[in-house]
Amino acid sequence: MAAQAAGVSKQRTAAEGLGCNQRAEKYLGQDFETLRQQCLDSGILFKDPEFPACPSALGYKDLGPHCPETQGIVWKRPTELCPSPQFILGGATRTDIRQGGLGDCWVLAAIASLTLNEELLYRVVPRDQNFQEDYAGIFRFQFWQYGQWVEVVVDDRLPTRDGQLLFLHSEEGSEFWSALLEKAYAKLNGSYEALAGGSTVEGFEDFTGGVSEFYDLKKPPASLYQIIRKALRAGSLLGCSIDVSSAAEAEAITSQKLVKSHAYSVTGVEEVDLHGHPEKLIRLRNPWGEVEWSGAWSDNAPEWNHIDPRKKEELDKKAEDGEFWMSFSDFLKQFSRLEICNLSPDSLSSEEEHKWSLVLLHGRWAQGSAAGDCQSCPGSS
Repeated sequence: MAAQAAGVSKQRTAAEGLGCNQRAEKYLGQDFETLRQQCLDSGILFKDPEFPACPSALGYKDLGPHCPETQGIVWKRPTELCPSPQFILGGATRTDIRQGGLGDCWVLAAIASLTLNEELLYRVVPRDQNFQEDYAGIFRFQFWQYGQWVEVVVDDRLPTRDGQLLFLHSEEGSEFWSALLEKAYAKLNGSYEALAGGSTVEGFEDFTGGVSEFYDLKKPPASLYQIIRKALRAGSLLGCSIDVSSAAEAEAITSQKLVKSHAYSVTGVEEVDLHGHPEKLIRLRNPWGEVEWSGAWSDNAPEWNHIDPRKKEELDKKAEDGEFWMSFSDFLKQFSRLEICNLSPDSLSSEEEHKWSLVLLHGRWAQGSAAGDCQSCPGSS
């Protein structure tokens, strides 16, 4: 009876819209508005009891309490790091994503892709937050978990060393949305260290609730360029990586400045005219914010001098920001795997539009009735 009642309750709350982006579930029961108002009334900045600024939030092994990597860490609020901190400064862009001392490039690649679609970004990062009006040291973010949106609150105490943010940070020293988003995702996963190592598509799905597909770039479909272009236009999130044959190769840098076993964001495609022939290009971004491809079509490569000057001006942005162009043929040669997270189950390989629907089934495993139970097995009923 208890299970049946719980099922009825879940159906009722779902029917009322609980778990949608506008009425996300409160993670660990923490309500942002209530907690912020309590802090404003008391005049005390929020300190999160569920994810305290202490060694357990950092990690358990490589970032454990007694590891050298965690020595000298001081938790500071943005108001202690700069005179005029901003949540978002001049719009949230992919250049706000610079990797720190945490091996979570897969998360950063997903966040960088998220910035290409404002509607998606502001689902995850509610923009009605700042360090000025009603500031109480508390911020909120939303993630897709097990078929529903959940809202995660964090205080704004961030790990620093020598006055600098230790992990994810913005190119702008006074902007903090990306660092706080990383902290909220770390809380959802248990610690910062829990984010070290993963698949970009995990981040894609947690940020969108989308449906993912994978392509082996050693055996790509003939229409892959069109698929990528369609995906970007549809607001899908895309990432890619280079496989390694052993763990020793992880994050090794090739002679042409590509990083193995490292997550890159796909941020654009373009076709240009080169000596009278079409040349397909693809734009990628390294979440380190530096270390860029040095081959054909890289910054300052001679190929840019042989296309329409107006197109060159539009595309050829020379900056050590981790973003670069390369030819699509080189992309297929150099990279091993492409991940696309679509915002609907429609196949990107088709030009047709399809109607689709979503069905969520809530249930539980029960001996004798759940899928996979063999009626002839001993103990089954």
